[in-house]
Amino acid sequence: MKKPLLIVLLSSLIAAPSYGFGLNDLKDNLDRSHKCKSGDQSCKNREKLKAAARVAAVSIAVKLIADMVIDYRSKKVADEEQVAAEYRNKNKTLQPDPIAERYDTETLPGKVVEPGNQVTVKSDIVVVPGSLRQEALIEERITIFDNEDHTKPLRNLTKAVNGDSRRGGHYQNEFAFTPPEGLPQGVYPVKTELILNGVIADTSDNDIQLVLQVDHLGAMQLLALAK
Repeated sequence: MKKPLLIVLLSSLIAAPSYGFGLNDLKDNLDRSHKCKSGDQSCKNREKLKAAARVAAVSIAVKLIADMVIDYRSKKVADEEQVAAEYRNKNKTLQPDPIAERYDTETLPGKVVEPGNQVTVKSDIVVVPGSLRQEALIEERITIFDNEDHTKPLRNLTKAVNGDSRRGGHYQNEFAFTPPEGLPQGVYPVKTELILNGVIADTSDNDIQLVLQVDHLGAMQLLALAK
């Protein structure tokens, strides 16, 4: 019964829509049957079945995160004149080009979340205008990576923080999303990037630990997938 199950699980991934990677990208990392002793077919069968389960989990994560809605909003806290004055008080003169003086992020309500509960990544951004160049297009990008292969992005979204004014200042930005029910548990790296006039000015890691249940004391109850 193991072999048909393996075929069914792998076939489901092959038939699924493409989101930037395929079966060949996964098999070398997830199929560890080559580590079994020569002739130990039972070990190889177990490892292939585990690999199929991992591949199926990645397939589920790709589809659910691709369909997940990411909301965003931005708010200006202070204009460019105020942040420029504060910068001059500390540094005497402005830099020729705009600079990102502050980029702080936090994840709410915390790093450990359950499916169905909203996650908000908040950013505090201060961009000081330049003495020669005042235009400062501020953008922020969020990227969510696979919980099995932390190098594979599953979803990204880039939004302008000050698209109307394109001026420096103090801004607060938010990305909000709700991990859907059915999303495999594990650590999902979440990376945000501050982009200033088309160039990455700073980055921040905001990984989340998705668990099936958090008890009344706030302790996570993690049901580990077979490794």
